[in-house]
Amino acid sequence: MDFAAARDTMIESQVRTNDVSDLALQSAMRKVAREAFVIPEKREFAYAEVEIPTPSGRLLWKPRDFAKLAQAGRVLAGERVLVIGGGAGYSAAVFAALGCAVTLVDEVPTDIAGVTCVTGKLTNPPAGPFDVVFVDGAVQTYPDSWTEVLSEGGRLCLVIHKGAVGVANILTKSGSTVAGRIVFDAFVPELPGFAAEPVFTF
Repeated sequence: MDFAAARDTMIESQVRTNDVSDLALQSAMRKVAREAFVIPEKREFAYAEVEIPTPSGRLLWKPRDFAKLAQAGRVLAGERVLVIGGGAGYSAAVFAALGCAVTLVDEVPTDIAGVTCVTGKLTNPPAGPFDVVFVDGAVQTYPDSWTEVLSEGGRLCLVIHKGAVGVANILTKSGSTVAGRIVFDAFVPELPGFAAEPVFTF
């Protein structure tokens, strides 16, 4: 299989057609071989519009969902990026190819070239500060620690699931407050351990 050709097709048919116009992000995605991050028996599906298992046990997002969230977060070369739950490796690798200083934290040991990999609890991220915190999996709720490590003007990029509905959010830190906005609908693989507490009504 010609993976380089498949990579170009992915950009043209799944990324650009979903309003991802950031040329630097497109270039970074062209550099990173997705097939290197999936389990060997699924390499031929590395560029399909499906979620794919990785050796870490995490699932690789569909290219469209990752690209749209990364663009919405306005991730720029030179910024400090923290990828939470990034054991799949692909997101961190793309941000590194973009020219960011990338730190990855996950409970599964991970080794990605050009990325500082930390094995630890997702609720206890490195101190930072970080310009961008990218959560590499959907959550129903999230801890304050994820916004506390943001720099002034820093962005928390994450997908929040509520039942069968998922929305991508960008939360921006300004002083002591964090304001969020919904950027698009998305339903991506969930990170375990971030289910919302059940609410009982009478």
